[in-house]
Parts: sequence; structure tokens; C-alpha cells
Amino acid sequence: MDLKNRIFSKNTIISFILSLIILYYVFSKVDLFKLINTVKSANLYYFSLSFIAFYTSIIIKGYRWRILLKNTNVHLNLKNSVIIYYLSMFINSIVPAKLGDIYRGYLLKKKTNNSITLGIGTVFAERIFDLTSMIIVLVICGYISFKGDIPLELIYSLEYGIIVIVLLILLLISIIIWNKKFINIIGNEIIGNIMINFEKGLRAINIKTLPTLMILSLIGWIVEGLTVYFIFLSLNINLGIIFGIFSDLSSSLLTAVPLTPSGLGIVEYAMVYILNLKGVVESYALAVLILYRAVSYLSIILIGAIINMIYKN
Repeated sequence: MDLKNRIFSKNTIISFILSLIILYYVFSKVDLFKLINTVKSANLYYFSLSFIAFYTSIIIKGYRWRILLKNTNVHLNLKNSVIIYYLSMFINSIVPAKLGDIYRGYLLKKKTNNSITLGIGTVFAERIFDLTSMIIVLVICGYISFKGDIPLELIYSLEYGIIVIVLLILLLISIIIWNKKFINIIGNEIIGNIMINFEKGLRAINIKTLPTLMILSLIGWIVEGLTVYFIFLSLNINLGIIFGIFSDLSSSLLTAVPLTPSGLGIVEYAMVYILNLKGVVESYALAVLILYRAVSYLSIILIGAIINMIYKN
């Protein structure tokens, strides 16, 4: 997979330009000197805990993917499942359109000699667990955080998430039911093999492991939500653990929109908006944002680049 061409492609450049325009708008009205001082005042102990929470959630999600693979008779140890999962996040952070999901299938093929489309099929199945668990946690945390009076804009976002979940489930069921007929109609051996392997990946969802996969999904997103909560504590912002989880997951939900790498720009705008709803002043809202993206974006690029060079060799 030629990453260099993908990174310097027209679509990637345009997506970064869009991100920079949004970021400029987000940061344009703040006193930079005050913002820098606010960031520098962060408690390093709690900031370190935010790192631990974020990377623990990655291990949990990597373990969940390992179970999905095992359900398709693909056996990958925990170390490799976590590394490949992490590298897919790395690619999603530097190129748009969720190409990291395809890269995950590519690395799985290199490691196990299984089809790329089988890996993509398991990622598709994984997305259903991700979105379902995120919506569940968001609804509960949003209701508690806003005492039942959830802002209309956030309700629209949740409705969008529910619609996407329903569409994904319907697509999954349709492929499983009609795949063989589709293959017979097309009559192309290459496309047929692609669709057979993709369906095999989708069948990673089975009744026996369904409760385990759902529990791991819920725990994984709740643990990731602690990332923002610990950042709140590092800046002495008293908004509580529930709102911390809500803020993180609300922003993470927007990374599902593949317009920019890892939702760059879109996530920033959303997080500041959500924090403003709770009365957090601009300098502190942006300080939370900078620390959060240092953990959830910059660290992935820096560490991911090193791991990617080592893992490819």
C-alpha cells in the first residue's frame, strides 16, 4: 500500500486545508498568551492519567478486534491485534476517507495471509459495536449532564448516529442474505472472492460472543471518555466524570465523518461548542482541546510513525 502517494494526494491536501480553515476559526478569537499560560498550568499527574486512559481503551478495542477475527477462524495474538489496530488509527490521522480501515486489512493479510476484504469485513462489523455503544453511553451521559434538557444540536447528532447504525445493520443483513445471488449475477470470479471474504468478515458477529463484544465496546468507550475527564482535573475544571465522558464521545462520534483526517478541525469545533454549553470560558475550553488532541491526535502520529516503520520491516 503506497502511503506516500496517499499522503500527498489531492484529496488529502484539500482535507488538511479544510481542517486548517476550521482550526483558524476556532482559535482566532482567543488571547494566545492567556491560552499558553492555561495550558502550561496543567497538572502533569492528571495529564499522564489521560494518556493511560486513552491507550488502555486502544488495548481494549484491539482485544475486541482479536475476538472478531477469532470468530472468522483468523488467529492473531493480542500484541499484533493491538498494533495493527493502532496503525489503522495512525493512517486515519494522516489521510481522510477512513483509509486506515483498508490499511488494517492490508496489514492483516501480511501477517496472516488472509484476504484484505475479510479484515475490512471485521472492521465493518466492529463499527456497528462502536456506534451502538457510543450512542448508548452518550444518551445516558447527556441526559445526566444536561438534566434531561439536551441541546437540540446534540439531539440531532445522536439521531444521525442512530440512523447510521440502522443503515449499517440493514446493509450487513442484506449482504449476508443476498451475497450469493449477487455473486451469481455478476459472474466475475475476482469480485466473487472479494464478496465472499467480506461476508466472512461480517459473520464475525455471532451469538456466542455478542455479549462479550458489546461489553468490551461499552468499557472501551467509557475508558476513553476518562481521557477528557482527567484533562478536566489537570486544569482544575470541575465538570465531573459524566460530562467528561460525554465530551469525549461526542467529539469521537464526529471522527466517523471522513471529511478530514481523524475529524481534524471538525472535532475541535464540536468540543469547544460542547464545553461552551457548560459555561467553560474560551481559554480553558481551548486548553482542554489542545491537551486532548495532544493525546488523541499528535501522540498517534508521532508514535504511530515510529511503530509503522518498525512493523513494516
